[in-house]
Amino acid sequence: MPSKAVSQTMVVPSYGAPTHGSAERFFQWSLYLLLVTGFVALMGTNKLDVPSLALVIPALLFRGYLLLMRKSLGISERWTTYLTIIYFAFYAADYFYFSLSFINATVHMVLFIMVIKIFSVRRDRDLVYLAIISFLMLLAAAVLTVDTLFLMTFSLFILVAIATFVSMEMRRSEREMMSVGVSTQQESRFQRSLAGVATVLGSLTLLGATVIFFVLPRINTAGYLRNLGTQGSIMTGFSQEVSLGGIGQIQQSRDVVMHVQVLYGRLPEDVKWRGISLANFDGQRWWNAPEEHVYHGLNGVPLDLLPFNESAFYSGEAHLPRVPTLSYRVVMEPMGLDIFFLAPVPMKLTGDYRVIEIGRDGAVYNAHRVMTGNVPQDADNAQPIGMYTADADTRDPAPFVRNSISRNYPPRVSSLYLQLPHVDPRVANLAREITSGSESNYARAQAIDSYLKSHYGYTLQLPSARAPDPLAYFLFERKKGHCEYFASSMTVMLRTLGIPARVVNGFRGGEFNDLTNSYIIREKDAHSWVEVYFPEYGWVTFDPTPAGDAGADSKSWSRLALYMDAASQMWREWIINYDFTHQMKLSADISASTGHAQFTVRSWLTGKYRQAVRSVLNLEKWLGEMSPREMASWCIVLGLLLALPFTPRAWRSFDRRRAARDPHIAPRTAASFWYMRMLKQVARRGFRKAPAQTPTEFADSIDDPQMHSDVVVFTEHYERARFAESVEDAERLPQLYEEMAEKK
Repeated sequence: MPSKAVSQTMVVPSYGAPTHGSAERFFQWSLYLLLVTGFVALMGTNKLDVPSLALVIPALLFRGYLLLMRKSLGISERWTTYLTIIYFAFYAADYFYFSLSFINATVHMVLFIMVIKIFSVRRDRDLVYLAIISFLMLLAAAVLTVDTLFLMTFSLFILVAIATFVSMEMRRSEREMMSVGVSTQQESRFQRSLAGVATVLGSLTLLGATVIFFVLPRINTAGYLRNLGTQGSIMTGFSQEVSLGGIGQIQQSRDVVMHVQVLYGRLPEDVKWRGISLANFDGQRWWNAPEEHVYHGLNGVPLDLLPFNESAFYSGEAHLPRVPTLSYRVVMEPMGLDIFFLAPVPMKLTGDYRVIEIGRDGAVYNAHRVMTGNVPQDADNAQPIGMYTADADTRDPAPFVRNSISRNYPPRVSSLYLQLPHVDPRVANLAREITSGSESNYARAQAIDSYLKSHYGYTLQLPSARAPDPLAYFLFERKKGHCEYFASSMTVMLRTLGIPARVVNGFRGGEFNDLTNSYIIREKDAHSWVEVYFPEYGWVTFDPTPAGDAGADSKSWSRLALYMDAASQMWREWIINYDFTHQMKLSADISASTGHAQFTVRSWLTGKYRQAVRSVLNLEKWLGEMSPREMASWCIVLGLLLALPFTPRAWRSFDRRRAARDPHIAPRTAASFWYMRMLKQVARRGFRKAPAQTPTEFADSIDDPQMHSDVVVFTEHYERARFAESVEDAERLPQLYEEMAEKK
């Protein structure tokens, strides 16, 4: 029976029950705060669903109420067993049908176990289980997010954990000693002291961990948790196969994707951050056929991209210099993407990545491979994208293609970017109608671009049902949609006119944060546009989506939000992405700052030394020109100034001596003066008065007969003069002092 099992172990009070002992109550509150902190860290990931919040938050609040009121409410062991068995059966359903994720299903199980356990604690080991559960919640938070809120909750968790385990040991000792109760005032003082000690230990632990973090050799592990965490819908918009509507789903979110900081040059107006281009279209989806890519090691060395993907941006007839006009640095959030988002035309890429994969369409990927010699091989621990630097040629290509009429397309361009599925005949007729007055291919592309912007509306509301022909439905019936429909429509219409075109997915624009001098790129900035091929130049960007689409209905960030974003960016770069490169940069910055500080201090000390030397020389010259009378006057003034701080003390000493010489003025002062002198004289003979002794006790403690007799007589006169203000006895004290001095 359960009751028999309990009787054979040390049973503890139900967690939250009325208990005795200062350490016991402190431990209960510390353990409760540990659970709350772990749950807050998990809740801060924004990955918990409503049922989880509805279960755990009321349970924790109710447990806090029981602790505050010192009441008890527990679940029997039988019901605890039944509920646990039932939930393990539910866990399988949660994993396969509801959450569809190992991490989410496991988090749900941990939360359920915590709720059951805090109402069914009966043994010491149950308390340890609760501490372990709090750590599991913190670990789950680390898997699901790497944000600045996690830093705050982690720091608080460390402080509370130290308080919990210190008080756990003190609680055990208190119970073994069977100590009696203490007063409320002593208990409060004990708990404050224990909290202070825990805070100091926790702070020192965090400080030491911070020093170790920045000093020990590092490798970048920015995404080691990403492989276990959940990945959002953003993955669907940047894969080799994208259905119409994928970008529209991404644009519903305001989550930050990356930060871009300009190092050199100026961002073009409405800049595009190119991710992947798509060539094939079947009327419902865009995709790229498998093809051989180029692999190249990066490892922190700048890589010239043009030799590998020049044909992806320029034509063979484009004889113009390739000039980098923009240099920028990107810090990526852990979104699970393996694509480098680059400003067109990408020219160089720098980052600490083992192997990058360069596609023939200009996309650059982080390959899950390592280079063995010149041969790429699969790797299980590929470095995720965290931070990289790139250069781009952002010059406007319009002057090179305004009069383009050539149709001299390379075979690969024709085969890939002119293919069409079965298209509604109205689409081709509309394309010819729009471009009927255009004389060049560039003018035709501009005409379609302008027509779509002016005759169609932008909306993020996706169609309630998928149409058999989405483009025809968009162009001739609904006449509103998001960027993917505009880009797809322009691409298909250009292909019906025999002009190669492709859809490109990436991001557009960004919001500038003046605190970090960087641009914030969010998921809502995801965008699709069109690249059109002109033999005289190469691929040129067109954006047929009406202006003000992605950010038209978004609220501007407050100043506080920008500060939070700046803190998040610093956390991302210097904590999550902190690696050996950052360590070397930090060391160089510290060395430079230290050298500058040393130079500044040396310069300041040298200047002060030279100023002091000049002052001494000037003083020497002034003294040499001074007459004897002036010298004497200045000596007198200097002596008075030097004596001024000692004047109050000298006056007090003079006043005491005057009173001692004339007891009629102040017999009590005279008595104290002569008694202190007597004590000094007796001390020189080896008899020292203790601070706790009265004059009479000191006199009785002297074992020398003659000295004892003299001190007793002196003490009698002293006490009458000191406490009875006897002038006669005060006048007698100097004589007694002289007699004692003569006997020395």
